[in-house]
Amino acid sequence: MFALLRAKPFKDLTVGSMLIGLVVLCLLTLATLYGLTIPHRTRARAFLRDFMTLRLGESTFADARRIAQQYGGIPWYVNATDMTCTFQRCHLAFQFDNLPLSYVPTVGYIRFFAVISTRDGIVVGREIDYETTGRHHYFRYSVFDFDGPLPKGWTYGVWRLKVAPDDPRGVPHVLEVRLGPSSTESLRERAYGIDLACLAKLYGCTKPSSVYPPRITYLGPPYQGLVPGEQ
Repeated sequence: MFALLRAKPFKDLTVGSMLIGLVVLCLLTLATLYGLTIPHRTRARAFLRDFMTLRLGESTFADARRIAQQYGGIPWYVNATDMTCTFQRCHLAFQFDNLPLSYVPTVGYIRFFAVISTRDGIVVGREIDYETTGRHHYFRYSVFDFDGPLPKGWTYGVWRLKVAPDDPRGVPHVLEVRLGPSSTESLRERAYGIDLACLAKLYGCTKPSSVYPPRITYLGPPYQGLVPGEQ
């Protein structure tokens, strides 16, 4: 090994030049990973725009399938024994993330997940999850939008969940917006006001503001619950 390093062209190498080469190699690798991730964010943003064109109770199964074909949606959980998507009942799932950029230790993993639900040929539900996960942080933002009553025990509005009792700022690690026919258009517009920037970012995605919409109130008392006035 030492004999190899003493041979040309290695004998003229210095520690400084080797370090410079290593830095250049790392930067090229980082640039490559970043370049591979940018299309994921672009595609996710295009999907979200099309996702928002769906009208609950009006858009059709064909509309949902068209979006699924364009963005790689797959049939999701229908019941315990069946994942088949049919005209009578269907859940189509979509996922976008920041791989391979998340392989960089300081970046963390970002995921955007969405579901379109149909029943008897009509779109009856939309759901999104946008989350950032790292060694020392976790924040998830979710929207449940249904054409009909929410599941038993639920209440429409903005919910602050998983709030640490010793956090004086009352930052929730999970923020949920539950929408239905009685929800205001203002809340619905603000609920979907995410830009998905973190799907292709090298830094700055470890805070709740990284994934929570800027116009949704999430700070509050050090316990979880419904945000007053956000129904």
